[in-house]
Amino acid sequence: MPIIELAMMIQAPRDVVYSISQDFSVRSEWDAFAVDLEMADGTPYLPWPGRRIRVRSKPGIDMEMELVKVEAPACITMKMVAGPSYLRKFAGSWSFEDVGERAVLVRFRYLLAIRRGGLRKFAEFFAIWYFRRAVLRRLMGLKRYCERISKLNAVPGPLKNFTF
Repeated sequence: MPIIELAMMIQAPRDVVYSISQDFSVRSEWDAFAVDLEMADGTPYLPWPGRRIRVRSKPGIDMEMELVKVEAPACITMKMVAGPSYLRKFAGSWSFEDVGERAVLVRFRYLLAIRRGGLRKFAEFFAIWYFRRAVLRRLMGLKRYCERISKLNAVPGPLKNFTF
């Protein structure tokens, strides 16, 4: 089963990066893959093991993912419980590792397996290419968004009692 893993350094505190990665209200502002995310049971998003999330992607891939492990702000893992017919298995983990006070190494790792069939090798090659590209775009989007937010929060407010 192919594993797709990419990591990127983000200049922002780990708790901020983790929170943004799990905040569905801002996800569309940075996520190049997901168009729509919602809890399968219709309740507000609160991550804990066993909860299911419906994901609709920009290219029209629909999946239902189940959270397997949630250790905020260090990691979150999930597995596909329903998805496109060509995927036999799909699972992912996002980890967030402190690298200093205001930097975090974010690692997205996906495991996938294609259903058996005549075009399996081609489908596997295409799926690896597509998901690797999607992971890179997601990481870059998360980095841009978090670093912009982090810079905005680090800018001091207007000077008080300043006169000319």
